[in-house]
This record gives sequence, structure tokens and C-alpha cells, in this order.
Amino acid sequence: MRNRSGKLLINGSRIGELGGLRTFTEGLIQCFEGCSDVEVLAPAGVQLKTSLRRIDVPARLASSAKVSRLRPILWWIYSFFEFPADGQVKILCTTHHVVPRHRGQVVVVHDLRPYFYPDTEVQRLNFRYLLPRALRKCDGILTVSEASRDLIAATYGIDRVKIYVIPQTVDIDVPSDSVPLPREPYLLTVGSTWPHKNVEELLRMSRYWASKYRLRIVGGRGQYMEILRELTNSLGLQSRVDLLSDVPKEDLASLFGGCTALVYPSKMEGFGLPPFEAMAFGKPVILSDIPVFRELHGGLPIYVKLGDEYSWEIGFKELDFFDEERRMQGVVHARSYSRERLKATLFQALEEIWGAGFLKCH
Repeated sequence: MRNRSGKLLINGSRIGELGGLRTFTEGLIQCFEGCSDVEVLAPAGVQLKTSLRRIDVPARLASSAKVSRLRPILWWIYSFFEFPADGQVKILCTTHHVVPRHRGQVVVVHDLRPYFYPDTEVQRLNFRYLLPRALRKCDGILTVSEASRDLIAATYGIDRVKIYVIPQTVDIDVPSDSVPLPREPYLLTVGSTWPHKNVEELLRMSRYWASKYRLRIVGGRGQYMEILRELTNSLGLQSRVDLLSDVPKEDLASLFGGCTALVYPSKMEGFGLPPFEAMAFGKPVILSDIPVFRELHGGLPIYVKLGDEYSWEIGFKELDFFDEERRMQGVVHARSYSRERLKATLFQALEEIWGAGFLKCH
């Protein structure tokens, strides 16, 4: 990092080419367009829409759908030696990867999923022991919902006043022309890369949807997608389920536009972007009945209680009566999560943490 020259370094070094963290990071970076003395740190090969000065880090540090025990260790070694230890440069980490030794940083913790559902022992140890110690030394913490704020404060014993909520943006291109109806109606679930997405439960509830709908599952190529493939085969659903990976952004928009509804039965989320994206297309969403979704969406979705088969049955029946007014309310709701909203809440939080005028923007 010896070639840095900015006053603020946006640390996006652990994002991947796809996924919610990358989407959030790009939206956050774009809030700083027109600001002087701001630089962006990102993995080589990961494309980001920004005119800010960029510093590339090795591509092997980037996140992916495949679980890696080595990658977090490589990141820690790299950041220990390459990041400055002084506090002259402020660092804004767009993920939970706190820079060791550095004074003067704000860290985004999207959720505590790895605390409760870790992918590896390394991740479990980090979220249980290392991360809470590091967060207490940071200048401030950002997260994406009140539910996440409450959970971080309660789990780590951190004062809520140190944690600021900044909402994600909903940035998906909704075509002006209507998407042609598919030959066969289908349900869609997106982001099915990690076990907490709980797509297995949706598959096991196939008696309530398979006779009427296909199911299209979009997720990264990784261990979890293979688990879903095996379960699909064991349940005899090969002819009713499509497992899709490496879906381009424009094709994903077409999938949203053509689906009957999005089903998103997560056990835990910090925000959950796909429900907003589906609503932007005027689509019904069926969500797990967890606090964060109640906070963000109120009574707009259809809710199901996880593990309750009767609740699933009622949820799919309710889908038949999802009216146009409710669809339009969803569109307005999704559009309210704008780039301007993110920028206003982000800059207000940073000014409270670092003081007004820490950056010059126009």
C-alpha cells in the first residue's frame, strides 16, 4: 500500500465478482464520486463502476462461492504487512475484515451469520473471538438494518450508539417493456450460495408448489449448490428444478421479470437484497418470518414460519390472491431504497464518527 495518496481508503479487498457484498460495496463507493483524496482498494479482476483512484490487491484474496480455509489467513497476513499502522489515513472497510494494527477505521458488519452458521473453524474463531475485540477498537461500526444492529450489540456487548444503520440500495434495471411470460410458470430463489439461505426447506415443501410451478435456483458454483443438486435428485425433482450458476446481470433481470414469485426462506439475513429486487419488478415475495424481514418489509410479503409445514401450505395458497395494489406498493417500497438515501445516511454517520468536513466533496 506504499503508493497510496488519499485521505480516505475504501477497503473492498475481500469482495468477489458476484454477490451482495460486491453490490453493496459498489453502491457505497459511488457515494464518494466527486470527493477528493479518496482511494479504493479492490481485488484485481473485480470490475467496479467508479472514477476514483483504484489500488488492486491480489485476486486470490477475493471472496467466492467456494469455502476456503486459507483465504482469511492470507488476507490477515497481507493486510498486516501492507496496510499502514498509523491513523493519518482513514479506512472504511466495506466488509467485516478489520485491518490489523490500524487506528482510525470504520467497519461494515452486514450480519452475524458466520457467528451462528460458520463455514469453517477459522471463520467461527474469527467471529467468536477476534472480530469483537477488533470492533471495540474501531472508530465506528456500520450495518444495514436495525435487526443487525441489535444483534451485534447484544452478541458482542457493544454500545448501540457506536453502531450506525445505513441501508443498501436497490439497483436493478427494470426494463420498460414487459418480460414475455414463460411457457411454464416458475418460482425463483436467488443468492443460494450458503446454507443459511435454507433452500433445502423449500425443496422439501415441493408438495405445495411442484404440481403448479417449476423452481429456478440461482447461486454460485460451490459446495452448497452441490448439496442442493443432490437433494433435488434424491427428492425426484430433477424435472421441476433448474439449478443456475454464473447468471449474467441482464439474465438475472429477465428471471426476476418472468417469475411468478420470489421465495426467500433464509434463516438469517442482515438485509437481503433479492426480495427488494423482486418487488422492483412488481413480483410477490414469500419470505421467512424473521425479524429483519418484518422490519424492512412490514406487511407487503407473504411470510412463512420455518419448519411449519402448514404455514408453507397457506403461504402458497395466499400467492393466488396477491393483488395488483400490493404489487404496486412493493414497487414503491423498493424504489425508496435509493442511492441518495444511502449517501445521506452514510455521510451523516461518518460525520458523527469522524467529524464534519473530514472530506471535501462536490
